[in-house]
Amino acid sequence: MGDLRASSAGDREPTMGAEELFFSTTDRRGVIRQGNSVFVRISGYPLEELVGAPHNTVRHPDMPGGVFRLIWDRLTAGRSVGAYMKNRTRDGGSYWVFAAISPLHDGYVSVRMAPCGPRFELVKRVYAQASRVEREAVLRDGMNRHDAALLGMAEIEASLWKRGYASYEEFMLQALPEEISARSQRTSTAYARPDARGSIAEVLSGTGALDEVLDELVGRLAAYQKVGNELASTSAKVLDIAHRLNTSVAAAQRASELVADSAPVLVNVARVMAKPMDRSVASLERLQAECGRLRDDVAHLRFQISLASLYNDMAAAFAAEVFDRAAPPESLTAVPLLCDAAGSCIEEMSEQVQRVNTSLHDVANLVAETGTLLEEFRRFIGQWRNLVLRHNAGPALGDAVRPIDEEISVSWEWMELLRHLGGQYESAIVPFDPAFLQTHLDKIRTAPAAL
Repeated sequence: MGDLRASSAGDREPTMGAEELFFSTTDRRGVIRQGNSVFVRISGYPLEELVGAPHNTVRHPDMPGGVFRLIWDRLTAGRSVGAYMKNRTRDGGSYWVFAAISPLHDGYVSVRMAPCGPRFELVKRVYAQASRVEREAVLRDGMNRHDAALLGMAEIEASLWKRGYASYEEFMLQALPEEISARSQRTSTAYARPDARGSIAEVLSGTGALDEVLDELVGRLAAYQKVGNELASTSAKVLDIAHRLNTSVAAAQRASELVADSAPVLVNVARVMAKPMDRSVASLERLQAECGRLRDDVAHLRFQISLASLYNDMAAAFAAEVFDRAAPPESLTAVPLLCDAAGSCIEEMSEQVQRVNTSLHDVANLVAETGTLLEEFRRFIGQWRNLVLRHNAGPALGDAVRPIDEEISVSWEWMELLRHLGGQYESAIVPFDPAFLQTHLDKIRTAPAAL
């Protein structure tokens, strides 16, 4: 990709600009095929030394092998992955990046950016602990490096679990969108070249249009995610109350049996009112499960959008570099590959959007169903209370009535909030037109051929 030569960093640590992006492709074994000018400048290696070398040429010894185990497990399963990485320069310096890597054709494509998200400091501590565990396993216990890496991987996931992440997957799905968002705030006009003409202008125009669509999707999903988190928390609260109400209703049924001779109707109503209560609990449990699925689907969708956005930005960066004469025109041969990578993201996004839209509809229906069932229960409990008064059964049933009254008073405030949140999902939908996005990708993909 042209004569990209390294400049020595000497004793100083190389600095990566917020707008800069590394680019590389490798074969399935991790041997480098392509690299860009940023990779060359930061790493200190001439491109001719990088191409044909294994990517672990730039691996820093501080990096735990468990991170690479996590990465390769996902890549060999055909899945994209994101990870914080500490790399080593040619002269022994170091630098951090957040790397996004995807399977592509017969190899992998990777784009890396300077990390600035809120999880960066956490990951440094997690990696340091995993490295200590691996070193001890090798030096003290004589474990081979392969097994030590597996131990390190388990340590990373255990450390993240202690900090509230169910898995590395959950951490990664949150980290990439946050890194993209933090970067976008600092580089929104980094690749604007109003004086560009011809093929370069076509690439920049196409990437700009694609960026607008992806940004709109991210904004909508962020709003849904916020409502979804509130809804999950609220439904959990209502479910907790419903469980207690169910216990109180069972107590009321037992208490009603004590006055069955003088007020048999109380027994019948207590038995009937238990049915909508049981169904409410079941509906709320389904709602909790559906909220969890929706949260997972939204997280995966945001990850794929962020990934497509990053590959789109990399294509724009190549065009801007060529326009600025910071890279040779043949650098644009990487643009079609990036379009292919973004296209794969769009295919996955299409399936995920369908799942998210289905989940939005299901959540709204479950909230409505739960509200109807609790309303039905409320009518029956009111009827039962009136019968208690009519038959002067209050003294006998006092201990059973009091907890029900208290729980109903609390539950209704939470149920109103749940209905409000569910109403925001009632007609919600994530708009998505993959054909429109592919049209822009095709425009970007073909532009370099005319240069």
